[in-house]
Amino acid sequence: DPYDLLTSLASTAPAGCEGLLFLPYLMGERAPYLEPIARGGWIGLTARHDRAALVRSVLEGVTYSLRDCLELLRGIGVAVDAVRASGGGARNPFWRQLMADVFGLPVATLAVAEGPAYGAALLAAVGAGLYPDVPAACDATLHERERLAPDAGRHATYDAHYAVYRALYPALRDQFAALARITGA
Repeated sequence: DPYDLLTSLASTAPAGCEGLLFLPYLMGERAPYLEPIARGGWIGLTARHDRAALVRSVLEGVTYSLRDCLELLRGIGVAVDAVRASGGGARNPFWRQLMADVFGLPVATLAVAEGPAYGAALLAAVGAGLYPDVPAACDATLHERERLAPDAGRHATYDAHYAVYRALYPALRDQFAALARITGA
């Protein structure tokens, strides 16, 4: 599986990729910045970075983007003590551990692999009166299969890199707009 080959390669690069950051705004950005003209790219690329670092930095960049969403929830007072992952990336143990390390929270997978479709079915079951409310439906049907704890050392590394990642969008916002004007896109 090419996905497994890429994550296996990524696992050989160090956490934080020696300062290589990837901005995953390949289709603009939706959260936390509603900015369709945002652009993706690498920051901090040097001659010492190899293919493994490029791949790992992409995974880290996407995970930093997910952390942006987590920070939005925390910012409105939602207490988060664990994350449940589903879908393609959640099937990969390396990426689940990377998420736990970036978030500083345990990341769990569920016995049910279909996240969005299963969630919609649970909402329908509540609407049909099979469960009194969403928490009851979740308690009755969702069971954790595996839970990965964050590594404190890697979390500290990722916290430092995440602070730089967070500063990049505001620093580049005007340049994204300039590129959009120049290219008409």
